[in-house]
Amino acid sequence: MQKLLVSTILAVVLSACASLDPMSPEEIVAARAQQRFDALMVDDYEDAYQFASPAYRTTESVSRYSSRWGGAGMWLSATVQSVSCPGVQPVKRCKVSGEIVYRPPRHKALSTALIEDWLLIDGNWYLYQEIGE
Repeated sequence: MQKLLVSTILAVVLSACASLDPMSPEEIVAARAQQRFDALMVDDYEDAYQFASPAYRTTESVSRYSSRWGGAGMWLSATVQSVSCPGVQPVKRCKVSGEIVYRPPRHKALSTALIEDWLLIDGNWYLYQEIGE
């Protein structure tokens, strides 16, 4: 809960500073991806679901989304490692590389990579997921 609060405060502060020094697409996507990771870490699927694309949210429920990410309860940490937004300007798609450290029952902690695509839709960045994924 404290991580989520810190992430939320950070997002507010960063958005307040946006008028002074606009953030790059990479910075915006990194902040949103980390906010989603933080929400998943505390089992706040309602909040994490808001980062899914509008198209995904029209066809998949929060409960379906939460079943997809239910394993996040084993996560010890989740951090954005890098964001790349290749292509022509204006940027409309970014790739996020994250590292998840988790501990399965009766095992040592393990680390895995998580690669995600984020899309710019109507001025906001959203996680792209296949329907049914």
